[in-house]
Amino acid sequence: MNNSRLAIENVSLSEDSEDRKPILQEKEGEQITIINAIEEVRSSDSWSTLKVKIFDGLVETLNRGIQEEARKETPDTLKLNRLAGQLKWAEKYADLDKLAQVFRLELTNIRKQLYGKE
Repeated sequence: MNNSRLAIENVSLSEDSEDRKPILQEKEGEQITIINAIEEVRSSDSWSTLKVKIFDGLVETLNRGIQEEARKETPDTLKLNRLAGQLKWAEKYADLDKLAQVFRLELTNIRKQLYGKE
């Protein structure tokens, strides 16, 4: 039996779905609150300033660092991994649309478990 789908959707084989309903409803409310907060921040002028002044340059700098290290004859794999992790973090938080999409996907999965809707 392939349990990967169950793991992705956070489905437990041992728990009854009715026992999980209050927890899922709480998670649903949290996801909605987070999505609304992201949308509010994303639409602010302050976020636009931070994105341009900090995050856009950070992503470019990390990409350049990865490329420079990878071109070396003997690249430092620890440094590459560290830079890749920092890049992943920067890309995730620099683009609030992508971040909101992550939370929307989680909300969809929670609602599927709660209400059985696609």
